Formats: sequence, C-alpha cells, structure tokens
Amino acid sequence: MQHKGMKMPVSTAELVLAEMVDQHRLLYGGPAIDAKLNPLIRVGSSTNLRQKDILNILRTSRAVFFDTHVEVVSGHHTATYLRFESIARRPELIRQLAGDMADWIRRTFQHPPITGLVATGSAAELLAQGIADVLHDTTGLRVALTPYSCETGRIGTDINVGAIKAGEHFVALNDVTTRGNCVGKLGKVITDHGGLLAGMMVFARRDSGQFPLMNELIARHPFYYTTDLDMPQWEPAHCPLCSAKQLLLSWKDMPAL
Repeated sequence: MQHKGMKMPVSTAELVLAEMVDQHRLLYGGPAIDAKLNPLIRVGSSTNLRQKDILNILRTSRAVFFDTHVEVVSGHHTATYLRFESIARRPELIRQLAGDMADWIRRTFQHPPITGLVATGSAAELLAQGIADVLHDTTGLRVALTPYSCETGRIGTDINVGAIKAGEHFVALNDVTTRGNCVGKLGKVITDHGGLLAGMMVFARRDSGQFPLMNELIARHPFYYTTDLDMPQWEPAHCPLCSAKQLLLSWKDMPAL
C-alpha cells in the first residue's frame, strides 16, 4: 500500500516526455527554430500563403516535435510529429487558415458552387466552421460532421439525417492527412449519402510522397493543402528508431508546449 505523502514512481515515458518538453520549449524560445522548421515546409500549389506565413503558423503554435519517436494514428512511426491541436487552440491561426481555404473555394467552385463541407468532429471542425463563417454572406455553406474518437483517432461515417441531399456538391475537409485514408473516408461519406464529391482539403499533407493513395486522390479531385510537410514515416518492422531501441511514444501523449 502506498503511504500518504509518498510519490508514485515516475515512468520512463513520463521522464522522456518531460525532457522532450523542456528541450522543445528552449528550441522554440530561440532563433534556431526557424532553421529546424524551414526545411520541412513545402508550400501547397493552391494556397496564397507563403513560406514565411506557414513558418509563422508552426512557430507560433509550437506544433512540431523534432527528434522523437512517435506512433501516429495509422500505426506508422515518425521522428518528426505535427500536433494540429496546437494550431487549433490559437484562434488567430485558424482564422488565417480558414480565410485562405475559403478563398480557394471561391476560386475553384464557381459553377456550380458547393453546398457544404464534410469534416471530422475533431480540430478540423474549427477549420470547417471558420470557412463557413468567411463565406456566410456569399455561399452559406453547410457543415456536416462525422464522429471522431479522441482515444483511437479514428473517424466514423455517421452524419445527421438530411445533412447531405442527393446531387449536392460537398468538399471533404480534414486537418491533416498522412496516407489519405481519412480524407478519402470523408469523401465516401459524401457519395454514400447521394452527394457529389467536389474536392478535398487539408491543412497539411505529411506523407512525404510515400503513400500512393495520396497521389491518386490529388490526381482525381481538386485538392487543397496549405503545406506538404517533410515528415517521413515507417512501418514498425522497418523503423530505424525501433532498431535503435528509442522509446516509442503515442500521438495521444504528445502535449501542448
């Protein structure tokens, strides 16, 4: 039995996380962070934001973790991890991204205009609502949300009855994509309910060109992404960090800095 006043033993994972947080707070507090972030950023072809804008979003939100070993929702491992929730907690950054995404929608879907957005009930919901707010006076977009599990990171396919009507044009929206599976799943929600998939949107690709589905989706649909981040991922059996016996952390444990 543990006596009153005694501390529970600290796990190795907790120690690694605490050290990582300390190191990243120092990194983001100094001038070296730009040299770490800049090489990751490839500006999307559909955005009006520039390299320095995306750099500022990532720097201000402290959303990227370096030199770590994280298992992402797909089960792949990565040494460089983007935590979109860190961006989502900054309203000014969501407004900036939503404004740019809304401009792409204006330019891309004039004839016919789109009816709405299908997004996950995660941080992506803030982007969807932000876009709808920007376009409220001109197009009045409808936002339909699918379920999202904070425990598993998985998205569901249920939406409210009547949220999508036959023949309506919708865009699938997620915060980030790695393999393309989640945004592809959102697109299937649209078509399964009789809607027409007009296009797809994410803030960031983080597939580093590794997953063929992403190239297929981009070739098949109008596809907006603000940035294509260079964040290589590995199957566990081929992960060099596993081979080096580096402690594996879960995406669920990655904290706000």
